[in-house]
Amino acid sequence: MSRPRLSVLNVAIAIVGLGLLIFAVQNNGGWPAIVDGIGKVGWWFAAVVLLGALRMAVRARAWMQVAHDTQLRFTDAFKAILVSDAVGNLTPLGLLASEPTKVLMVRAKISTVTSIASVTIENIFYTASVLVVLLSGTWLFLQIANIPQGLEQVSELIIAAVAIAVVAGIWAARSRPAVLSRFAPIISKIAGRSHAPADAVRDVEQQIYAVPQWPLSRLARVAMWEAAFHIAAVAEVWLVLRLLVPDITLGEAFLLEATGRFVTVAFKFVPYRIGIDEFGSAAVASALGLPTDTAVTLALVRKLRIIVLNAFGLIRLVR
Repeated sequence: MSRPRLSVLNVAIAIVGLGLLIFAVQNNGGWPAIVDGIGKVGWWFAAVVLLGALRMAVRARAWMQVAHDTQLRFTDAFKAILVSDAVGNLTPLGLLASEPTKVLMVRAKISTVTSIASVTIENIFYTASVLVVLLSGTWLFLQIANIPQGLEQVSELIIAAVAIAVVAGIWAARSRPAVLSRFAPIISKIAGRSHAPADAVRDVEQQIYAVPQWPLSRLARVAMWEAAFHIAAVAEVWLVLRLLVPDITLGEAFLLEATGRFVTVAFKFVPYRIGIDEFGSAAVASALGLPTDTAVTLALVRKLRIIVLNAFGLIRLVR
């Protein structure tokens, strides 16, 4: 897609997002209630930022476990994730921009083939952990929430999508289809080289399919770091909500985090998920019997946290 088309797309998405944000705020307490809520968070916002940085740190640790026999250091992995998150949030390309950025950021430390394979494998582990969160959150939501008709249909779609993803994952692990290798000749032709790109693609594919043969302890360590990511995310939601609604429960915090995770996955192409985070959080909060203005405040506080961390990422990218 050409740059002018991307620019038009960025502007269009931003306008729609801003409209949705204004609608969500105006219909859930208005700006005075939101500003008051942000004021209650106060200096605790520093803790929110630290929890956000912790989430990046544990994914960096997971990446290191995947690439454990390379020279990838924690600082290299953390900086790459910090920069890639900023790039992914600022463009409608989402993962198509953020994940290649990780590869470029560590190219001086590990080979391109190894970095592509390790980034892909870590994302597979992360995706599996997200599916667990979405499935658990959907089940809990159906049990305790007063669900409007529209949200009930969304919940059913989530369950169906997770089931399809699980079946596809099991099939791929067992049959090991040569999906990437089929495109190797095309990649070689585009690159203008006869063998090296195709061989590299096959090498990446072989490394990915070798994961089931890893020692159980290594698989468990990667899974542990991915689980820590979600624990830190729930802690962040609980902290903010605790400052706004003193009697908040961990279950409610988990449900709102699961909502945020779904929005992040489904609308990654929307820069900062502007408007969508706020609208989705308010809908779930209403079903849970929580103040909807609190949910909108939560979404905005988390968005501010993302912006702060992305600013550090952009500074690192410029340097």
